[in-house]
Amino acid sequence: MVEPMPTPFQPGDALSDEDLALAIELDARGLAGMAAAAMLQRWIPSIGSPGDRPMAALAAAEVCIACAIRDGGEPLEAAQQLAAAHPAFADDFMAAALGFGMPEGDLPGDLVPGAIVLGRWRVDRVVGSGATGTVALAVDALLGSPAQPRHVALKRFESDATGLALRHARHELSTLLSLPEGCGPKVIGFHADRAGSAVLVTAWEPSSPPNHLAALPEALWTMDRIHACGIAHGDLKPDHLRLRDDGSVFLIDWGSAGPADHAGRTLDADRLASIVRTIGSSTGTAPWIVAPAAWLCTRDQLGLAATWLAACAPRRHARRLLRPIVPAAAAILIAALFVWLSGPWNRTPAEAAIDRLRARGNLIEVVQGPDGAPAGAWLAWPRFDPAVPARERLVFWIDFKDGLEVISRKSPGSLSPATWPESSSQSPAAPQ
Repeated sequence: MVEPMPTPFQPGDALSDEDLALAIELDARGLAGMAAAAMLQRWIPSIGSPGDRPMAALAAAEVCIACAIRDGGEPLEAAQQLAAAHPAFADDFMAAALGFGMPEGDLPGDLVPGAIVLGRWRVDRVVGSGATGTVALAVDALLGSPAQPRHVALKRFESDATGLALRHARHELSTLLSLPEGCGPKVIGFHADRAGSAVLVTAWEPSSPPNHLAALPEALWTMDRIHACGIAHGDLKPDHLRLRDDGSVFLIDWGSAGPADHAGRTLDADRLASIVRTIGSSTGTAPWIVAPAAWLCTRDQLGLAATWLAACAPRRHARRLLRPIVPAAAAILIAALFVWLSGPWNRTPAEAAIDRLRARGNLIEVVQGPDGAPAGAWLAWPRFDPAVPARERLVFWIDFKDGLEVISRKSPGSLSPATWPESSSQSPAAPQ
């Protein structure tokens, strides 16, 4: 019996993004037993581009993941499988997976000290506010303790009349998840409410902005790695470069990130050149150090600029400067060893003597001794030439003694070229 086709999704008068998200959640309640992929295909015509309907796309992703794990499974694994099948919704599936297990409901209107966000993170203090959101330092009340508090950074993307808050949040989340390891804050959680606001939770690390040129090489190397993976920051400032206690660098505030095309790389490079000049001027660094580094930055040669600044502070960056030298030195040593083992200076005196005779072109045969080492050789003079009468040729027996060719016997030219050298009975016995 052929199963009836499911009825098309009818969102009714749900015209806004928020109304469509609610309609998807209500529709999912009557689709018990339907596969997650089938449900998503049912809603895609109404959602269109996830970037145009971020709330509806996130609602659909949450419902699909919940459906995929009904019979057991992990939200992250389900999100990865669904994202592979529907790449356009990949960011939504990852955001939904990060929000699983968090309380439902709207987010607080403001991040104020003492407020508890999503039933877990207690706000300690607000550390920054920008055009797209507010950043606060908070304590994990669930996993931390008064003796060993665990801190996180909460970034709340404000809801506004344009409905761009969730788009900004999704964009920053997607960028952080795409960065090379250690180049950005570690994502812990993500939550969006139906009012259009969102909170991104990242790990908080003790750090400070660079205040000396010696701290900038790691920042330039890190930015070079980020560009290599196809991402440009787009809003570089000294405060966005964070120096860890171990000397490594990560970057924060990725709301303006974009592709690392020519425009994106040029903008980052110009900002870094300005940072180099500003820090160099404030610390009284010699112009012959600052100017080349800034010039290399403007040419998008961040790796060379970092190496130049590191070379000007070699004690601090000795390990990083030596890192490319060690494999190069190892390769040179291996090549030298190979050349030494295969070169003429590694041959025995007898082998060297044989090579000299062979180079003259008149070596007939080498005779091996009982130990397998060359004992002597037959040598013709002049070199074999059919035009030279046999009677005019001489055949010499050469002994090898300490690498010297010693003539021990010669025969008149009575040998036929076809019989050179003489039979083994006429050859001198090998020395015992």
